[in-house]
Amino acid sequence: MKEKKSLFAIDVLNNVISVYFSTFFVLYFFQAANYEILPLAKYYIVDYIFTGISYVLIRKAMKKNIKVPYFQIGISLQALYIAFIMLFKENIVHLAILLGLTKGLSNAFYYFPRSIIESEKVNNKDRQHYEGMVSTINQITAIIIPIILGITLTYFSYTDLGKVFFTLFIVIFIIAFNLKDTKPNNNKFDIAGFKKILKKNPNVKMSLSVAFLSGFTYSSGVMILIVTLLKIGMFKTNLNLGLIDGLCAFLCLLVCFFYSKKIKKESFGKILVTTGILSFLSLILLAVFNTEPLLIVYLFIRFTCITMINLVSDTLIMNLSNHKEIKNEYKAEYYCVSEIMYAISRSIGYIILLLVSLLIGSNYISYILIISALALLLEAGMLYALSKKQG
Repeated sequence: MKEKKSLFAIDVLNNVISVYFSTFFVLYFFQAANYEILPLAKYYIVDYIFTGISYVLIRKAMKKNIKVPYFQIGISLQALYIAFIMLFKENIVHLAILLGLTKGLSNAFYYFPRSIIESEKVNNKDRQHYEGMVSTINQITAIIIPIILGITLTYFSYTDLGKVFFTLFIVIFIIAFNLKDTKPNNNKFDIAGFKKILKKNPNVKMSLSVAFLSGFTYSSGVMILIVTLLKIGMFKTNLNLGLIDGLCAFLCLLVCFFYSKKIKKESFGKILVTTGILSFLSLILLAVFNTEPLLIVYLFIRFTCITMINLVSDTLIMNLSNHKEIKNEYKAEYYCVSEIMYAISRSIGYIILLLVSLLIGSNYISYILIISALALLLEAGMLYALSKKQG
């Protein structure tokens, strides 16, 4: 129980920090780059390529059940990442590759062990309630923190505020000592054996396809950056962005609370059909017409329908990771391959953004959202199939 509470606290604190790295980081970097998209695209490409590479580098340690030390290294690397931003300030634009490399390493060292730790500490029976409660608390902070940041950034610099979030990483690092690995082993990373599981169990293969598709959308995909840039163009100031992010988080909070308290697994299918279609339509319209009213409509859909898709996906995919064929023998392989799928689709998305900006012009980047719309629709369809099979 102590470990579960510690993991809960780490998730909540990390979400507070993630607000610092979301819209406000993009605005800070974008302004430092003199409103050019190319340096931003390069940063994200390096970030997600090295995330995928780093997952491969630490795969053997995860297989041997040595997770907590690597998790703590990941926390330290995230603190180092903030230190770089505070140290180099506006010059981070010229160090986009170094910054992206550090972020990619920290992502892998943090999220690879954390995913396995969570799947061990939270059983399938409690999964939906746990995910819903974490998301609910996270959204409460996501309402408050953007508004506070929006006001504070009117008087202080982005790098000055970095000191606060650097301190939060120290707190997370200390809490992580409450987590304990189960007994280490000498098992070898067995990708060949995992391939046999994929052939035998189509649900596992489908879950990896879901990871690939979400890497184009809400899971740190190119959709997030493009919409953030559109928001910056529309709302312009840190204060306005903080207010709109707080309002969006309030919508998300309502959805998370509703999901945690009211939604039953039997309803997943109907929910996925409705939310998938609405998400697809809103993205297509925004991609083609790119008007301010359509952006507002999309933001409403993003923090209601797409949030619901994300919550259902988290529940179904995490439950699948505890399937008897994966839980005991292939959990490290499952998360490694899954994250590589994320890294591939994220990198492809940002490479497309880079090419469109170079060859056609940044005024046309909204059309890339058509790819995200198709990915969301396909993902909703696959999750629908998985929900029926998990019953």
